[in-house]
Amino acid sequence: MRTRDPFDFQQLAKQIKYQRSLNWDIDHDVPWDIGVDPSKQLLPLEEITLLFPDASSEQLLALSQWVGLVINATISEMEDALPNLRKVGWKDVLDEYSVNPEMYELGEMFFEDEHKHSLAFKRYQNVFCQQLGVDQGILSQLMPKAYGSFFQSAITSNAAVGGHIFWWVVAEVEEVSITMYKNIHQAKEDIDPLYYILHRKHLEEEARHENYAHLMLNLLSTKPKNIRQQLHKKVDFIVSQLVGAPWVVAELSKFFKVKDYAHECEFFKVLASCVPLYEKLTYSQKIRYLFMTVPYISWMLHPTWGKRTNKFAHRIGALTVPNFSFLKLS
Repeated sequence: MRTRDPFDFQQLAKQIKYQRSLNWDIDHDVPWDIGVDPSKQLLPLEEITLLFPDASSEQLLALSQWVGLVINATISEMEDALPNLRKVGWKDVLDEYSVNPEMYELGEMFFEDEHKHSLAFKRYQNVFCQQLGVDQGILSQLMPKAYGSFFQSAITSNAAVGGHIFWWVVAEVEEVSITMYKNIHQAKEDIDPLYYILHRKHLEEEARHENYAHLMLNLLSTKPKNIRQQLHKKVDFIVSQLVGAPWVVAELSKFFKVKDYAHECEFFKVLASCVPLYEKLTYSQKIRYLFMTVPYISWMLHPTWGKRTNKFAHRIGALTVPNFSFLKLS
């Protein structure tokens, strides 16, 4: 049913009808009343063990919950940043290419969905804090923030001059989100039920509107009108990875600040006890684990991980990072 042709109005109309019929409500379709189960993981423990091989079961559980909260916050931050790019990265592009009304309507639905997802993940963070006695303000300080970052300003500046970075980032993040759900689905019985349900709901809509980024990239790359636009078509995919990876690393480094709040609650105390486990790793181990071994983190940092996005980039003529053997995931 989905199409990657931004001018196929008939297929786009069918997709609109399909997405409208399956739209879910943040208040009524997520069972917030079941709360968070503090004894449950948010991500499979064996994946966390790769980065913290000597951690105890208590430490692994806290780390699983921490990384799960970081993923929630990362998705929420990415989706919160979308309104700032709505005009220059989306509407101005559609106006310039004189597309059909269906492209506008699908875009409106895309932005509505992403705003809803951002609110839903923020609500989960609040429920988690309330049940585990975690200070919401402190947790927020330790979570990823896109607003005011170089990452956000680079994307905005690029979109303002007709660049493609914004939509490449969207395509990559949605591929990561879908793969992440498949990963936690395999450990469903061990995952906090509310976390699992929320990510399943998120997956449903991400899978339904995943092609919108590809529609926009197809539109932008179909008829480059000058040398600058041809350059954007060629290099912006690689540039999107260059500006994204440093942001991910910088935001992950906030984890080490938990040592300052170990006295605040048991959750922060256990996390603080994990810092020495990471610090004793060699530099080469840290690089290998972060960029090539650990799921979720490696998926965001590794330039050749997103196979579908890389394949799509190659198909429309964008430059991609060569898949050298030393860059392959273990």
